[in-house]
Amino acid sequence: MPKTLNSLMKHLRNCGIAIKGSAQKRKLKNIGYYHGYKGYRFAGKASNRLPLTDFSQVAALYDFDMQVKTLLYPHVVQIETCLKNYTLEAVLKDTGSATFENIWKQSLTDYRNYRGDRYRKAWDRRQRLRGEIDNLIFRNHKNRDVIGHFRDADKDIPIWAIFEVMTLGNFGAFYECLNKRVQTSIVRDLDMPTNLESERRLKDIIFALKDLRNAVAHNGVVLDVRFRSGAVHSGVAQLIKQETGVVGVDFSDITDYIVLIAYLMRKMRLTKTECKQFISGYENILKVFYAELPFNIYSKIIKTTARNKLTALRKYASNG
Repeated sequence: MPKTLNSLMKHLRNCGIAIKGSAQKRKLKNIGYYHGYKGYRFAGKASNRLPLTDFSQVAALYDFDMQVKTLLYPHVVQIETCLKNYTLEAVLKDTGSATFENIWKQSLTDYRNYRGDRYRKAWDRRQRLRGEIDNLIFRNHKNRDVIGHFRDADKDIPIWAIFEVMTLGNFGAFYECLNKRVQTSIVRDLDMPTNLESERRLKDIIFALKDLRNAVAHNGVVLDVRFRSGAVHSGVAQLIKQETGVVGVDFSDITDYIVLIAYLMRKMRLTKTECKQFISGYENILKVFYAELPFNIYSKIIKTTARNKLTALRKYASNG
């Protein structure tokens, strides 16, 4: 028998979480028992339980998470758009054509750089991409504004129209299959370093952003970076250290994603003011919830290294 809201409040009290009054009852109803309490009672993994004693702490964690997502979302979307545009420009220049078939033959040829097992894996990756592209076209052919327009006119669907319906995961697969000369053109346009395999690091960055974007867009918990589908290549931390002076990045803390986004904002020539406002926005959120949450809870979410990272990041944003 499903529990009523009153029953869930009683269950929380039985679990050692003090909750009472109409205001907290309404808050529980608004955030949901399963999305709220169940989602915020641990950090990272279910076995790492937070020492919660009052429902106000659950509510603070929820508000903390929502504010971070509100800060992140427009910047992640902006970076996704920029990366797609930089890539689109490089591909069109490489092929001299907007037709996907020409791009497939001319630019999506990374597999040719390998031999043996690596060649077979890269070839398989390219074929999976083809399947993803065909599926995107099929699923979006009823969209009269983009894919459907070219279908109805019996014209080849241009790459820019395909990019319009690509997820960040699709885009990451597309970038990974590009010939290195095209990838090099993109990272040079972004003024990324030439000594750290930036072509590969940009791929790692795209997939790291994909996990974050999915969590933000679908209201997943982001504070404890549980959204990561896998480890981010250590080369990304090396690149960030060289470029920004921020040390200790390992993407086990949401602060590290703030560092990554600020770095990309500067690479895309967004103004110093925009970057500093983004960093300050995050710092202000941290100040509020540092005051609202007991340290033994806050410190399980935000590492003590966050302050030093943000100090170095502000310096980079001001001088970069």
